[in-house]
Amino acid sequence: MVLLIIGLVLAMLLAALSQTALSAAMPTMVGELGGVDQMLWVMTAFMLASTITMPIYGKMSDLIGRKGPMIFAIIAFIFGSVIGALAPDMGVLIAGRIVQGLGGGGLIILSHAIIADVVPVRERGKYMGIMGAVFAVASVVGPLLGGWLTEEIGWRWTF
Repeated sequence: MVLLIIGLVLAMLLAALSQTALSAAMPTMVGELGGVDQMLWVMTAFMLASTITMPIYGKMSDLIGRKGPMIFAIIAFIFGSVIGALAPDMGVLIAGRIVQGLGGGGLIILSHAIIADVVPVRERGKYMGIMGAVFAVASVVGPLLGGWLTEEIGWRWTF
């Protein structure tokens, strides 16, 4: 069970970091790819896609189980990250963020659902608190990591 919780925390951390790490890299991305008028869509695309897909993942995982949708969410998130990292222009970057958001929504909601499935009710609050702390950590570490990656290696590594 410890490995499961670690895996779920890491999945949640990926989704949370993708929302925060790009904020530091945004000026560099826009400078390289152009499209200042489309800059807000880089963040909005992820948020919209993940918000729309959360209830869909929840219902699908209730019907067919948690494993398949979770694997799909991980693959979609990784695929979206690759698209974003290789983006030649803002349109492709936004498309990558949409795909990444399609996976990110699943990572967030299914992590909570899996914990609800495997952790007894009496202990559930402790584990949900850990998941909430992941977002707190990501809100501090994300911009720092994004800025460091952008300055030292390149903004594409934020994906």
